[in-house]
Amino acid sequence: MPSYGSEIMGPPERDPTQRYWDPGIQTMPADALRALQEERLNRLLARVLGTPVALFTRKLRAAGITSPNDIGGLDDLHAVPLTTKQDLRDSEASAPPWGDYRFADPRAAVRLGTSTGTTGTPTITLWTRHDLWLEYESAARTWWRYGYRPGMIATHAHPAYLYGGGALLSGAYEYFGLLNIWVPPPDTDEAAEVGLRFWTRVKPDIPFMGFSTGRFFEVASKLGIDPLDAGLEFKGLPGFGLGKGMPLMTAGAECYAYVGGACGQSPGAHLCEDWAIVQAVDPATDRDVPDGEWGNLVVTTLDRDNGLLRYDLEEACAVMREPCPCGETSARALWGGRFSDLMSAQGKRFQVSEIESALRLVPDVCEPSVEWQLLRPRDPSARLDIRVERGSGASNDDELVAKRCAEAIAGALGVDAIVTVLDRETIPRSGYKATRVVEP
Repeated sequence: MPSYGSEIMGPPERDPTQRYWDPGIQTMPADALRALQEERLNRLLARVLGTPVALFTRKLRAAGITSPNDIGGLDDLHAVPLTTKQDLRDSEASAPPWGDYRFADPRAAVRLGTSTGTTGTPTITLWTRHDLWLEYESAARTWWRYGYRPGMIATHAHPAYLYGGGALLSGAYEYFGLLNIWVPPPDTDEAAEVGLRFWTRVKPDIPFMGFSTGRFFEVASKLGIDPLDAGLEFKGLPGFGLGKGMPLMTAGAECYAYVGGACGQSPGAHLCEDWAIVQAVDPATDRDVPDGEWGNLVVTTLDRDNGLLRYDLEEACAVMREPCPCGETSARALWGGRFSDLMSAQGKRFQVSEIESALRLVPDVCEPSVEWQLLRPRDPSARLDIRVERGSGASNDDELVAKRCAEAIAGALGVDAIVTVLDRETIPRSGYKATRVVEP
């Protein structure tokens, strides 16, 4: 870790032709990496019990763990009770405002952020300088894998203010050496226009608009702006679409934002195992599921000022350990989304996002963006009830468009759907995360 002078603004220069951002760590032999994890896990447990960190100390003692030596290594980690987001909320509510799960004094932190609150009361995240440096270095491994290099121009529209993700992404870009253009989330057409107009003046090399990409395409269409003139195009990142699920890139800002990134040569994302233990856990047993199978994403952070111990994000995760041809030696993981977003219908299980992937195969509803909603199914045997807006240049035959959409969904998911085609701008818009599942 660098001293906190000018180095905090950026790392030492790398040869742009080198293969890895941090070769010593990213190609570390598996046994040495495991030994490093176990050393840092032991240190983490000692901090929990020695500080003490009240929430985790209670959990450990309830499980009969009173010394770091009670956990012999990674194989014993299942004995440590899980912690969930609700545990953090309850802790903050009972000991406001910070809760009793912090490892470091809040006044030692330099940044505060909150979660989005999409699944309940937002929790507070605190970062020290060291915590930020760790996130930025982790992100740099991912940017380097993607072929980004210092001097490129990157843009994004993550929310700001109390939400912590936007500032963290901006900081990670700037630390890496990218020229960072942070535009407003497209909550309104006017806000979207601000970004679009500026990008026609300063075209980004790296547009990462995440959930809001479709909104920018839609507003660009209204304004007569060619998205390519603004540097926008729908294109995946390395590793997307390889095998099942999506590359695991984040465990939430409150835990570990940049826990891994995809190399594009094998499914999944290479994990920063020197700074985290990532597990796919069977919630019924609290033990790891076999490699390659879906379990709950559980993360134990290592070497942070503010850590989390066996944090269950209640999201789907699959871990793979077979060697990767890219040469990185860490395990890889796939992220499958929140289990609350996992739908069951007609004997099939699928993520809500898979519906959108299927609809993108239908040109009639793709331009300038795919806008749709699913009525939450009450009868698991019934056909799905999906509403989708017609696209620009779509066939005037709504029955034909609906049939094409239903066929795409059946082909991709193996389920039948009743599709209703709506006029454009019927479904409410969002500048960040659109609501795709609504109550009937």
